[in-house]
Amino acid sequence: MAFKIRKGLAYRKIDGLVFIADAARERLHELNAAGSLIWESLAAGKSEARIAGAVCAEFEVAEKTAREDTAAFIKELSSAGLITAG
Repeated sequence: MAFKIRKGLAYRKIDGLVFIADAARERLHELNAAGSLIWESLAAGKSEARIAGAVCAEFEVAEKTAREDTAAFIKELSSAGLITAG
């Protein structure tokens, strides 16, 4: 399934971490290294499977763990209203 970054969000990578400004909800989100990789991959239009592969390679975790963690984080981003299925 493909995901899209919600319109109206501003984000910037600073010192390896992504910060997301959600002005409409008056919130600032700070992502850790893994979250930043997932966010940037979603912004680039990559599939969940491809993102999980990148997480597995970058952080040297088991493939199953990378898939589960990626799916859980994508669900969190969706619940927070930062991404939409599309």
